[in-house]
Amino acid sequence: MCELMQKLQDEGRAEGRLEEQTSLAISMLRDQEPIDKIIKYSRLSPERIAELAKQIRQS
Repeated sequence: MCELMQKLQDEGRAEGRLEEQTSLAISMLRDQEPIDKIIKYSRLSPERIAELAKQIRQS
């Protein structure tokens, strides 16, 4: 049971980090920062950055 709780906590932390990275990347995209800078600071993949940029353009 303890291992299951630890796994759930770890997954929650990972989800939180991903949300924070995504939010940072979106803010930087909206500020028209260079893609290489967004990748460096958000630590998201170039493919994920491109997906986010496409979503921003469509909204």
